[in-house]
Amino acid sequence: MSVTQENIKKELSKVQHPDLKKDIVSLGMVAEIEISAEKLNIKLKTPTEDRRLQIGLEAQIRQTLSKVGVGKIKIKFEHDPNMVIEDSRKPQGIKRVVAIGSGKGGVGKSSVTVNLASAMANKGLKVGVLDADIYGPSVGKMFGVNGRVMLKTDENSIWPLEKYGIKVISFSFLIQENQPVIWRGPMLGKAVEQFLYDVVWEELDYLLIDLPPGTGDVQLSLAQLIDVDGGIIVTTPQEVATFDASRAGAMFAQLKIPVLGVVENMSEFICPHCGKGTPIFSSGGGNKLSDILQAPLLGSIPLTVDMMRSGESGQPLVMADKDGKIAQAFSGIHSKMEEEILKYLD
Repeated sequence: MSVTQENIKKELSKVQHPDLKKDIVSLGMVAEIEISAEKLNIKLKTPTEDRRLQIGLEAQIRQTLSKVGVGKIKIKFEHDPNMVIEDSRKPQGIKRVVAIGSGKGGVGKSSVTVNLASAMANKGLKVGVLDADIYGPSVGKMFGVNGRVMLKTDENSIWPLEKYGIKVISFSFLIQENQPVIWRGPMLGKAVEQFLYDVVWEELDYLLIDLPPGTGDVQLSLAQLIDVDGGIIVTTPQEVATFDASRAGAMFAQLKIPVLGVVENMSEFICPHCGKGTPIFSSGGGNKLSDILQAPLLGSIPLTVDMMRSGESGQPLVMADKDGKIAQAFSGIHSKMEEEILKYLD
């Protein structure tokens, strides 16, 4: 089979810029490809004359093209000081990234993530969910996937599962059920990087990242690896939850991630018989946290029997009852979140 420019370009799209985490084709660095019977000439444009970077890219290119069956390869770097490379640190095709965190476990952060993603998908948005809660990954179960699964892969890429039109990747897909995860910081950082940049997310309006509770290595790695457009803090009405959640908000601020707002989960229990709401976990925590963080209260989600059951059934309640009150509440949270993101983009 004859080698074409398109073949070469496709292979070069697998070569990543080590700093920008994007391939050299999408960055516009491939200026020229010439194919002859004896050799292949490739000209790359670079905005800097960093020889170490050039050597690293050349090694990647030669390794990638060694499997194509071309003869001699000549690579020339051309310094173009006027060249502007988009340095946004995001996986290709993803428009916005929102991290969802909490100060402590047990506040329903993953449930909020899954149902918020569902509300967005119901509006026709392309959404992905990355479950980065390594020590307690539950997003998979909430989407009806229990334990380890066989993901489609090739040499450099992983394809996420798709549930209800939402692309999903979780650490729970890689381990057996009930298997503990005992990893140190560097291993966590590498795992997060792979889930961000080796997963084939394709075109997404939003990637929601479900963070582990508290503040730690995963959050720090995330801030170093990707540009996060904003964070949402999930809390419950109790004072102790509010106190812990304020630290999560402070962490976002320290990492220069805008706090888009607060979601108060389990704001009250709705009796399935009479429909009366009872604030069994106290009240006012969401508003209090909103005041502390100087960020809006995006919405309050009540605790209902249907909400509890949906977490076990594998179908998010917002998907099961698209016109229900819970779905309307999450739709409102998404709308307010959009308003906040636009403020920071401006």
